[in-house]
Order: sequence, then structure tokens, then C-alpha cells
Amino acid sequence: MFKWLKTKLKEHSERRRIAREIEPESFRSLARELRDLAVIAQRLWPRQHKFYAKIKRIQAEMEQLDKLASKPEFRRLSPQKRMQLRQSLIQSRDQLIETVQTAPSPTSMLQ
Repeated sequence: MFKWLKTKLKEHSERRRIAREIEPESFRSLARELRDLAVIAQRLWPRQHKFYAKIKRIQAEMEQLDKLASKPEFRRLSPQKRMQLRQSLIQSRDQLIETVQTAPSPTSMLQ
């Protein structure tokens, strides 16, 4: 009896965790985080570098996602689609962090 109840409580908490992860506000928060990282990356990379255009595109796409997530139509997406989108955003965030970490030093002099 207790094992069954414990299993049901775990399942319920897992469903609630997933629901929190795919709610529109979490996407808006993730989009803001990516947009902020893109601003940082934009400041670090020179304008003529190949990453600069990608960074500008990321900023524009995150603004679009922020607007889209605030609309009621976003809730109509299936949970699977929202979960895929979330995974893609997390992967993009990791790649953007890696890009920021590999940015060239602004000067050749050691500090």
C-alpha cells in the first residue's frame, strides 16, 4: 500500500516538474537568458567574425520566442513539441556559453 502511494506521489511530482518546465514563462525566461548571453558574445567577438551574424540572428529569434510565448497560441503546442523546443534551447545555450568562453582576448598583453 505504501509502495503504491509512494509511486503515485513520485509520478505526480514528475508530471508537475515537467509542466513547470514547459510552461510559457519558463520559455520566456530561457529566451531572455539566451538573449543576454548573445549580447555578451556580441561584445566579445569582432564584427567581421563568422559568429557575429549568428549572434545577431540568435538575438532576433529569442525576441520572437519571447513574444510568441506570451501569446495564448503557444499553450496550444503539444507538450512534446514544447519539450523538444526546450531541449533545443538548452543545447543552444550550452553552445553559446562555449562560444563566449572561446572568444579571443581583446588584447595580446597578459593581465
